[in-house]
Amino acid sequence: MVWYETSSKNPGHGLIRHSTPKAAPPLFTKLAELIISLFRRLDSNKDGRLSRQELKNAFNSLGSKLPTYRALMGLYKADENRDGYITEEEMDKLVQYALSCGYHVH
Repeated sequence: MVWYETSSKNPGHGLIRHSTPKAAPPLFTKLAELIISLFRRLDSNKDGRLSRQELKNAFNSLGSKLPTYRALMGLYKADENRDGYITEEEMDKLVQYALSCGYHVH
């Protein structure tokens, strides 16, 4: 979200919120794709969703010192329907969480 000042005479009174999304930088996009690929590879039973154990394994692979905690937080942040699994539809939020924690694929 970007704020623009529209009036220099009355600062703060002429703010317009501009919410046009900006394209993600290429490095960010590539990193997100690598993390998604890792999450998909670690779907051990190939059911198209990630369980808490599969998430724990994924965060362990990313180098987490607290993979159980990260798996629980990943579920909390991304599991919109609260079924205990991360589906393809919820994957973007999980990737955002992993990136916000500073994880990257080795």
